[in-house]
Amino acid sequence: MWNKINFRTELSHHWWQDPIFVGAVALAMLLHGGVLVTQFAMPSPSDTSTKEIAVSVRLSQEKVKDADFLAQVDQTGSGDFHKAHRMSSDMPSPMQADATAGEAELESLETIQQKRELKFEEKVLMTVLSWQKQAEQSERKKALEELQSQFQAKAAMVASLEAQYLQRQQNFSRKQRIKTVDGIQAKQDASAAYLDKFRQKVELYGNRYYPDAAKQQRLAGEVRLMVILNAQGGIRAIRLIESSGHPILDEAARASVRRGAPFGAFDASMKEISELRIIRTWRFDPVDAEFEVH
Repeated sequence: MWNKINFRTELSHHWWQDPIFVGAVALAMLLHGGVLVTQFAMPSPSDTSTKEIAVSVRLSQEKVKDADFLAQVDQTGSGDFHKAHRMSSDMPSPMQADATAGEAELESLETIQQKRELKFEEKVLMTVLSWQKQAEQSERKKALEELQSQFQAKAAMVASLEAQYLQRQQNFSRKQRIKTVDGIQAKQDASAAYLDKFRQKVELYGNRYYPDAAKQQRLAGEVRLMVILNAQGGIRAIRLIESSGHPILDEAARASVRRGAPFGAFDASMKEISELRIIRTWRFDPVDAEFEVH
């Protein structure tokens, strides 16, 4: 019952009747009014800002001593300063050393790359040369085979022509009644007597006109000739079959045949022969300066 009476009593008082609450509200209003009345502006430049300063330089006629830097007129100080403050060691700085090492490594890599390129070019060149050599060898081999084939064909053609010539010669000899004697003929042979007369006459004129140069040089040798005679004993041809090695003796053998001609008509026993081919050897002896026919 007492609590209800108190509550009603508190509700019966109004807020403006409370002095504490009214004082707090008045103070808050004063503070807000002061804040709203205050004017805000840009800060004024401080005394620490940068200012332009004009410096007047007056040259002095007195020489400055013990200075680290001297300008324009006297540069002695500059040289002395750098000389005094230069590095006492010749060792390169770390940055220079790194740059030098990098350049050396780059040059080394470039050298290796160039060597690789050169080796590759050498391999390519060797391969090309090898191919060219193989191609040349192949072409040379092919050309050689073609030449050998042509040579064999020509050799076969020549052999065929020779066989045909020999056959025609034999046929012609049968028709022309040609006789060839190349050895010692038997006495009963139809041409034996004629051959003996031929030998005697050739030896007679050969020894009579033995060449003086052959006597002086004492030349020796054998000359093999084929003498072709017609039916009247005249000379149709003189062929050198084998030389003595001395032109003087070869010509002396031919001359002995020419001087002995004609050798007379064939005998009656040789009426079947129209041409006689005599193959004999003329032997020259330098001791007695004579020759004989065999």
